[in-house]
Amino acid sequence: MQSQRLSKELNFWGRKVHIHLGLFLLLFIWLFSFSGLLLNHGDWKISNFWDKRKETQIVTPIHASTSSDSSTRLKDIMSQLKIAGEISDVKMWPDSIYFRVSKPGEVRNMEVNFITGVCTQKELQYNLAGKIRTLHSFNGVDKNNPGRQPNWIITDIWRLSMDGIATGLLLLCISSWIMWFKIRERYRWGWFVLILGFGAAIYFIFVLRIL
Repeated sequence: MQSQRLSKELNFWGRKVHIHLGLFLLLFIWLFSFSGLLLNHGDWKISNFWDKRKETQIVTPIHASTSSDSSTRLKDIMSQLKIAGEISDVKMWPDSIYFRVSKPGEVRNMEVNFITGVCTQKELQYNLAGKIRTLHSFNGVDKNNPGRQPNWIITDIWRLSMDGIATGLLLLCISSWIMWFKIRERYRWGWFVLILGFGAAIYFIFVLRIL
């Protein structure tokens, strides 16, 4: 009796979790499915966002900070220009500094001359397809400096959201397994599908490494 009650409770909450998580994650799953297709099929017309980019060069006079700390200077420059984003590729010399400010759909390559007090921005803006595609892999990680942590709060929020979505998908899969296991006698093909899925995953993760 106790096991039957536990089974009913597990099935009840499994359905609850599955339905509500599915509703919450629906748009995110569509978003990452669409952006994944854009990444896999660069020859599609809609995927070709690079040729449709908008390039702009902006020259702005600024007040150059006398601080020797690059972080302080970067914050001061971005505050004066009223821009925000993930900072990367910082290169600093005695008379100038170069850095990149990125956010989904927009990249700014910044160069500031401390002597003349001039900032030159080379701005790239992508269309909606480009924004969705860059959002797929936007995590604030600098490939030239893997140990660097994100420095924009929106990046932290996005990364935290991705962790939540990944956890939600795991729970969605577990709840699917629980619901199927309860009625597995009526879905005998379930074992075959489950084993097929595990086999495909194992093949791509482990077997391809040794071929």
